[in-house]
Amino acid sequence: MALLSPFMDALRPPAFHRTWNKREPGKVVAKRAADLPDMTALPIRALMPDLPPTIWSEDALLGPTSLDEVRRQAQERAEAIDWSKIQPGRMVNLIANPHGLQLCGEAYVTMLEVIAAHVKETRGAKVRLRIAESMGHIENPDWVKIYRLEERFGDVEECPQMGAGTKVDTKLGDMYVTKKLFDAPYFIHTHVTEMREGYLHRMLDRLMKPFGMAYARLESRSAYHFGFGPRTGQIVSRCIFESDFIQDRYVATMVLDTTSEGVASVEADNDLKALDRRLAAGIMRNYGMAIKILGEIEDCVVVFDDHGCGVYCYAGGIAFDNMLCADVDFMDLDNLSLLAAERHDSAEPGLTMGKNNAIKGIVINYMAGGVPQPFLWDNYPVHVVGDTVNRWMLNDPSNYHFDRAKAPVWPTLDEAVAAACRDGGTDNVIVFDRTPGAFRVSRKLAQHLLDRAPAVRDKVDNVYLPKWLRQRGLTP
Repeated sequence: MALLSPFMDALRPPAFHRTWNKREPGKVVAKRAADLPDMTALPIRALMPDLPPTIWSEDALLGPTSLDEVRRQAQERAEAIDWSKIQPGRMVNLIANPHGLQLCGEAYVTMLEVIAAHVKETRGAKVRLRIAESMGHIENPDWVKIYRLEERFGDVEECPQMGAGTKVDTKLGDMYVTKKLFDAPYFIHTHVTEMREGYLHRMLDRLMKPFGMAYARLESRSAYHFGFGPRTGQIVSRCIFESDFIQDRYVATMVLDTTSEGVASVEADNDLKALDRRLAAGIMRNYGMAIKILGEIEDCVVVFDDHGCGVYCYAGGIAFDNMLCADVDFMDLDNLSLLAAERHDSAEPGLTMGKNNAIKGIVINYMAGGVPQPFLWDNYPVHVVGDTVNRWMLNDPSNYHFDRAKAPVWPTLDEAVAAACRDGGTDNVIVFDRTPGAFRVSRKLAQHLLDRAPAVRDKVDNVYLPKWLRQRGLTP
């Protein structure tokens, strides 16, 4: 898709949704950061002109918004899958992920609809939708109501990780999965391929990640996060997936293969490992440029204006955790020190992810709770917009240490950003507001990133990506 100009001022952030706990951020947030003076949207395609085209985008400025091609490809993939494991009349759990709903919306729901209809028609099975909610699920948008999922699927349930668990015997010993996700004779795994938490999975068995995270109960999710170090973090997911309990029930996987702009294709396989290997190179290529360009920011103020909780707020199709770790190449498997974040100031430079010194301050226009983030409140000056958002932050049980930030509360977004920029000695601003396909940045910062893009793209194409692929036994 040819760009008419390097910037897309008309590109808007998605609207806020009502949350599961009945909060209405859209009624509380008086002004979106996109409406600050001097802000623009810098398209990822302006930084990476050979980004693959989309078959579906949330905004018509980025590509087609029709769901026809998503539906066609999903049907084609469904017809190619072997569903014979499913016995007629038996129950199948179709497992959905909130990140798929958040990032791909109706395209993700359309894929789920195609799977459910095909399995019912061809196998005579019963299909029910189960949403693998994260531990902060009360802060998530109410997807069931937003997408009328009960009307479209019938039996639908959101299954938080603090619900009942089922013990699974794995090569690592006992692990626990969310009981309601796997209480049927069969299940179908669905996913999207964006780069969330790359510093943990490091693109090793990427599509297995939900088995140690979204599908795992809290104690096994914690083992995934903290127990096994930077080269083996996926061992929890892999061992749960390879357990007899899961393999007895597993049928197939279908995913939306995504870029920063939307959905590039629908992919599926009965063999999850084969599917993972097939898609890995494209994921690293399509998101590598967006990740690496963040390391070119020398100083800035970050504005959270999104349904994500801090590290999961999005810009340009990637989560804030990528910017937080922009001082280190977490995709390089030669780097063994990634998880020593607490020792960041004393560790050898370039090895340890942790504090990004380019970030001079954080402004919270809105962000969800549900995930502990002392590494934000302890390391950066924080400014909050409005008493209501401040109260939500202070009352978040996962962030009881937010009050250590002693964040000033400003009546308006403009005042908060002005104070953060003044105190931080910068006029560069980057906003994480989930705008698809572009970084929302101040115009001077946009020009800086645009100027740096050719050199970064050359290094990604000729240095980083070949090394990442070689380390994983993949070819371009």
